[in-house]
Amino acid sequence: MRAGFTQLCHLDILNWELVTTASIYPNVIAGEAPTLLPVAPASPDALDKQHELGQFLTPNPIAEFMASLFEIHRNEMRLLDAGAGAGALSAALISRLCRAARKPKRISVTAYEVDAAQIEPLRARLDGCCRECERAGISFSATVLNEDFIAAAVPMVRGDLFTSESPRFNTAIINPPYRKIRSDSPTRLLLRSAGIETSNLYAGFVALVTRLLDKGGEMVAITPRSFCNGPYFKPFREDFLKAMSLRRLHVFESRSAAFSGDAVLQENIIFHAVKGAPKPRQVIISSSSGEHGGTVTEHAVDFREVVSPEDAEQFIHLPADDQHEQARRAMQRLSTSLPELGLSVSTGRVVDFRAKEFLRDQPGRDTAPLIYPCRFRSKCSKSGRCLSRGRRSRTNSFRYARACQC
Repeated sequence: MRAGFTQLCHLDILNWELVTTASIYPNVIAGEAPTLLPVAPASPDALDKQHELGQFLTPNPIAEFMASLFEIHRNEMRLLDAGAGAGALSAALISRLCRAARKPKRISVTAYEVDAAQIEPLRARLDGCCRECERAGISFSATVLNEDFIAAAVPMVRGDLFTSESPRFNTAIINPPYRKIRSDSPTRLLLRSAGIETSNLYAGFVALVTRLLDKGGEMVAITPRSFCNGPYFKPFREDFLKAMSLRRLHVFESRSAAFSGDAVLQENIIFHAVKGAPKPRQVIISSSSGEHGGTVTEHAVDFREVVSPEDAEQFIHLPADDQHEQARRAMQRLSTSLPELGLSVSTGRVVDFRAKEFLRDQPGRDTAPLIYPCRFRSKCSKSGRCLSRGRRSRTNSFRYARACQC
């Protein structure tokens, strides 16, 4: 049975059309716009549970920045917040709309959250949204569902016989859970039954939200950037790029700053996309440190430079600055592939912060050198380090016997 509640605010409204653009608050993430009230820090036990569920709650500056990216032209907003947590994303967007010069007539929110501990904070935050909409003259309703979004959404997108009519949304703002899913897990099999093949919860969430959006619907999401390349996410990329038109990609210069309160080891990305729209001529690529008060830089890049029509893998490139773009073009000029040279590369198998117990300052017969990207520059501040071979280190294929010096 569904566990949920519905909050309604009926108000007299004017026949206004909603127009919001990121240009009104271009530097929200830099701290120049009003900031939502902070959420109280979670207890250690609560943090353990959140990490078990793959939850990383969105900091308010990030939520405000994401809310600023929508380009909405509609009188009625039907908002989906899948994996809503304590409601920071919905609250940021609704606050944004209530301050707009031209406001929507109606806002309805459907928020899914599997963690029962987050339901009361979520309800309280949406109650605050209701009061804010009342002051702004906007009709507001909210439905909170304390259930697994994937288990609830898959029957809807499959069109199962005894499933209630699938709700349709024209707006989605999400920070889905980040967690790998086994190939034989019930979640993986459930997603597969809906034609979705992925190895991580976040991609499953994005794929389902894509299917629940109406044509012309907008999505802004913060996820790991791992889906942008690699064979594991190829089916997801093909599915996503076929249905959605990328408009903006935002990258963070630091792995940890965006979620500084959590032990996030993923590199994160924010993207804005529109369902069923023609592919744009250009995509905005922006970047920041992720820290509150940091500077946001942005530039426009031709869409074919982000997703090449000739690329069978459909990799999504993120040229955050001119140096990245120059490096990418230099690589494209290389006519010989690594296999043709008798070389192979396995990325991600050795990452220093994930294998600290195997790090050694001095080389030995059972070690291999760790080579950092900065060593290809004129200066490098990293000291030479080696990784010892061990049962969990997966480095037995390395045959180097000395440390890398720079």
